[in-house]
Amino acid sequence: MKIKSRTLFPAAVFSALLALLVSPALAAIPADLHLTPVASGLTNPVALRSPEDGSGRLFVLERGGSIRIINSSGTLLGTPYYTRSVDTSDVERGLLGIAFDPNFASNGTLYIVYTGSGSNGEILRRLVASNPAANTFSGTDTEVMRIPLFYNHNGGDIHFGPDNYLYWGTGSGTGSFDPEDLAQNLWKKTFGNTTYYLMGKMLRLDVRNTTGSAAANMCGATPGQPASYSIPPGNPYAGTANTCAEIWMYGFRNPWRWSFDRANGDLWIGDVGEGNWEEVSYRPASGGSNRNYGYPQCEGNHFGRPSGSGSNCPASYGSVAPVIEYSHVDLRCSIAGGYRYRGPIGPLNGHYIFGDSCSSQIFIGAQAGGPTFTVFPSGIAPGYGTVSAFGEGQNGDLYVVDHQNGRIWRFDSSESDFIFENGFD
Repeated sequence: MKIKSRTLFPAAVFSALLALLVSPALAAIPADLHLTPVASGLTNPVALRSPEDGSGRLFVLERGGSIRIINSSGTLLGTPYYTRSVDTSDVERGLLGIAFDPNFASNGTLYIVYTGSGSNGEILRRLVASNPAANTFSGTDTEVMRIPLFYNHNGGDIHFGPDNYLYWGTGSGTGSFDPEDLAQNLWKKTFGNTTYYLMGKMLRLDVRNTTGSAAANMCGATPGQPASYSIPPGNPYAGTANTCAEIWMYGFRNPWRWSFDRANGDLWIGDVGEGNWEEVSYRPASGGSNRNYGYPQCEGNHFGRPSGSGSNCPASYGSVAPVIEYSHVDLRCSIAGGYRYRGPIGPLNGHYIFGDSCSSQIFIGAQAGGPTFTVFPSGIAPGYGTVSAFGEGQNGDLYVVDHQNGRIWRFDSSESDFIFENGFD
């Protein structure tokens, strides 16, 4: 099946971007905007990160359990940086997330999230490299915490926020429209022999400081025992009994890929849909009192469970509405959250760029006198699990991760410069 030619088309299927967002001045997308191949030969890549250490390296996660390095010359190194055994029994399981400590260049610390075998759950580990500049890992490797899992909808993306705390997006993991209501549950629920918690959430953890005696509501730790993390000041449920202290936001189905805006700290989340709608959720750095993003009662602006009519579910239910949604047309079926562009292509600055893992389309959004969205045909053939993620280089270069074909691509244009057009610097 062929995709559209490399022309920009209006994306009428998107909803309006909320007026509260800081919006760039509308700039024409460069006519020669294209994807440059950077690396190939990877096996099911799912994430890309820069260590922000001045080395120019890019670290790529392979779902099967390896971390690979693309060096500053653009060469994919043959020897993995790190490898471990992970559970890949479902296409949504495996090595899922990576985040570098903001001081990685000096302390060698990074974190990974993966699914363990059997009932081991989704696990957060701390790696401390003895030599941060080395291209193969040697050092300490310890577990920080774990959460239980269902077989899919695992989330697993992790990032350090501008506050230097680690954020971890988890999936609700259950059946159609979360019949157990785990995404809305702020405490623990037991089914059969397993107690579930912290699912369908955005967690906020202080992984730089340990806890001598865990509080009763630290759901990822054993009460009264030491924990390898602590609860940051300002977590909304830190002092609330029978409510998990790690929770920052809730009501997500599968926040597979998400990011912080490096210019202002805003949080953008691609939440994979259930029935017919994919959505982008948003939380400004300035915060807000409502932390409920609606699933399973809402899917985008539409009713999920229980069913209802119309497209006003968030207003009816009292949850945060998405800032962008799109329906399952034109082979679309699974959102891959991206980044608000802050790289060297000046006209793209401030646009939120994301994609769909089935149609292989890339979406570019901007606002000026009303929201405008365009579809950028990537040139990647449609197929389940293609455009699976995006990543940023240290200078803001934006990369596309093609899971199915084992490739990494970079956005390029002859209009590359470092002139920001909307006041950010």
